[in-house]
Amino acid sequence: MKNLCLAASLLLASSSVATAGMTSDLNAAIANMCEKLKACAFEQMGIDASSKQHPTATAINNSVNQACAVIKADFASEATSNAQKRQAIACVSSVTRKTCGELSQPNAKSPKACKGFQSFNRAN
Repeated sequence: MKNLCLAASLLLASSSVATAGMTSDLNAAIANMCEKLKACAFEQMGIDASSKQHPTATAINNSVNQACAVIKADFASEATSNAQKRQAIACVSSVTRKTCGELSQPNAKSPKACKGFQSFNRAN
């Protein structure tokens, strides 16, 4: 019985570590996507990304940071299991792989990997 309790405790602990790791991976994927979105916005506006003092650069950073905070919150509430987090990582990664031109299309379809995620529900 003692071994069974120990095994159950180890299983729960490893599950918590796996979930924390998956959450960390999702947060990293979202951060990468947000950096890509900022780079694309700077490119579209014709601003050198290194010119942080430019008023438009500040506005872009603030806007993208706000949008990314919403996306991160959406995924935190929607992707609660490891399987959902893997799907969310696939979604975010598929967005990150798009070109700036593809991301700037007003009626662009959401990537198939993003089906079911509120942040990416656009024209399907």
